[in-house]
Amino acid sequence: MLTMYPHLMNKAFLILFVLSLSITSGYTQDSFSKKKIPNRKQQVKLIKETNNFSQTPDNVHSQREIEIMEQMNLIKQPGSDIIEGERILDLQKRLETTNGSTITKQETNPMGRLIPGNIYNPLTTDNLTVSNISNPNNAIAGIAVQVEQRGATAGKLWLALGLVNGDTGLLARPDTLAIYNSTNNGLSFNLYAMIPFSNHNKFLFADMDMEIIENTSGTKYLHVVFGYITNGGYGQRLIGYTIISTPTLGYAGSTLIFPGYNSTSKYTQARITSDNARYPGNPYITIAVTQDSISGGNSYFLSKTCRVLSPYTITPSITYLSRSIYGAVAGFNSYDVVTDVANYHNGADSLIYVLSNYPGFTDKIYFYKAYSNSVVYPTANGAVSPTGDNLEYARIAANGGTNQTKLMITYSDDFLNTGDFNQWILTSEDASNWTSSVLDNTSYNNSKHGDVIGRRNADGSFEVAFKNAYGYMENVSTYSFTDFAITSLLHSVNTNYGNSYSSPKPAFRYIPGDSCLTMWSDFYSAYSTGGCVTTNLYVSVGVEGYLNEATSEHSQYVPIYVLLANSSPPYNILDTGITYLDYQRLGNVVAFPRALTGNFYLVIKNYNSLETWSAAPVFVSPGNPEFYDFTDSDSKAFGNNMVFKGSVWCIYSGDVDQDGSIDGTDTQIIDNDAYFFVTGIGYTSDLNGDYVVDGSDMLICDNNVTNFVSVARP
Repeated sequence: MLTMYPHLMNKAFLILFVLSLSITSGYTQDSFSKKKIPNRKQQVKLIKETNNFSQTPDNVHSQREIEIMEQMNLIKQPGSDIIEGERILDLQKRLETTNGSTITKQETNPMGRLIPGNIYNPLTTDNLTVSNISNPNNAIAGIAVQVEQRGATAGKLWLALGLVNGDTGLLARPDTLAIYNSTNNGLSFNLYAMIPFSNHNKFLFADMDMEIIENTSGTKYLHVVFGYITNGGYGQRLIGYTIISTPTLGYAGSTLIFPGYNSTSKYTQARITSDNARYPGNPYITIAVTQDSISGGNSYFLSKTCRVLSPYTITPSITYLSRSIYGAVAGFNSYDVVTDVANYHNGADSLIYVLSNYPGFTDKIYFYKAYSNSVVYPTANGAVSPTGDNLEYARIAANGGTNQTKLMITYSDDFLNTGDFNQWILTSEDASNWTSSVLDNTSYNNSKHGDVIGRRNADGSFEVAFKNAYGYMENVSTYSFTDFAITSLLHSVNTNYGNSYSSPKPAFRYIPGDSCLTMWSDFYSAYSTGGCVTTNLYVSVGVEGYLNEATSEHSQYVPIYVLLANSSPPYNILDTGITYLDYQRLGNVVAFPRALTGNFYLVIKNYNSLETWSAAPVFVSPGNPEFYDFTDSDSKAFGNNMVFKGSVWCIYSGDVDQDGSIDGTDTQIIDNDAYFFVTGIGYTSDLNGDYVVDGSDMLICDNNVTNFVSVARP
């Protein structure tokens, strides 16, 4: 007998408190259609504009400056493991004395203290593996992930989590940056270090990024950037910069203070990249942030950038470019403005910046390029407008190594500006000619908050992860690409639900042919899901006790198991998936870890409802999911074993002891709980989900007892 996990029921209840943060869609519960989007894959014209976004700072260099930059390039050799970052940094400082275009300094304001840690989380293994890192006292504000790719520890995973205390104000407890690692491809994680902040600093949500700097041998360094707020969430918005070393644990943290800083400016959306794939000994780090400068009631969003030319240390000097990379335009307050950045190599070392979601200009994605081996301002490279819709949350990745020219951008497209978001990608082999492709354009999902990562020295190999909201339920979808071709797509890698403050992060693991990895979270736990293949199924189920006849909605988010049973006797159970039914649409997507292909009976189980089988075997397979709707006809259930309530066919409620029949033993359990006035979350005797066991629950059960309701199986 299967019973639902009580902690999952508690998590479902928590969603009720964050509905205002979720995305709604105007489609019906049984709308399992694809929208008609013309030119699903098409070339996108690069638009040359003359607005403020094309006004980039000039780069004019004297002969002396050019000579210094050439010396820097001679030291920075591709493939060399000789570390000469301090020599490069000295030359950069000499360059500054001639032109004054940059400011190099070492930030000294500490962020917090270091606490070493060691926690092991054992897990089960399967085709789709899920690791749980539980933090019952902290919400997950942000996630960042990297993997070592050089030396004896290649394949070791590193995970950064922003852990949030729920309090705010001057007396609030500071938040904590937690660093974990995994040496078994994400099956389990060890707590490496905890860094509690000082001065009541609080993380900004979904604002964290990380880069790993590693030579062919020796100490490796994790560089983590994140947004935070001072004064318990009521002060300045700033960018923290933390560096952690391994295998010898070291730490230093500071705040990025850009030239022209003042306390009224707001700094958000930090993004970080490096050219470490091509330069093991002398890589450069590039960081891009968004600065909101308020003037006269308007917000002027600026993209600021800085470089770290000697990153093999926990206390690097930072070289700041003082001006914005483009001219700002007056707009309204929006902290979704992002400038992402990536390194690529196409005969010359290059940086590419991608700007999206600028207020008043959300129909375009803007590009800026720079030669990456010099600290110079990027120049405008035009914009694209693939559909004319509003575009959000553009993220870019490259593969980094020598002659690695391919680039991928993932972004969300607001379909016809209706609030129905789709997930798209842009691809290019030269950073000038772009092709747009849609990943998810279903009418039943809202796809947002995606990110992309490129595998080093594997041109065209990328992983994309994004939130795929079904009603109020946030599933996490992932796509894998080899040479820009989709090799794997998983519609849901989260086995309970992905409603969270943080965005999912794509990664990869060192398992040949099964390298896919996704880091995601709910509110209080982070998860690692590994595996490139699973079977997904969208299912709609009405549950009698929870259904409101007037609205045809459930009273709460209902957790259900969906089992796959063999289509022939003895109908053995071959796989099990779990999901939460969206309370409005009565459905969601289910992930089956074993990734089976074939015809199987669907078996629906809920902790206080009657086990219900599909009328006939249903075909499932990895890849694009099938759809099965139990709500539109009793013929969808084996033996027509459902009850009609309002306008929805429902599975029966009342099998409290899960013995396959609704009878006097179930009535007795409900009667006992009602006698003692039992209230609260997760009681199986609460059939209608109002958190009180009383006569209304008795009535539902009694009716089904009278009708001798029991399981109907093939």
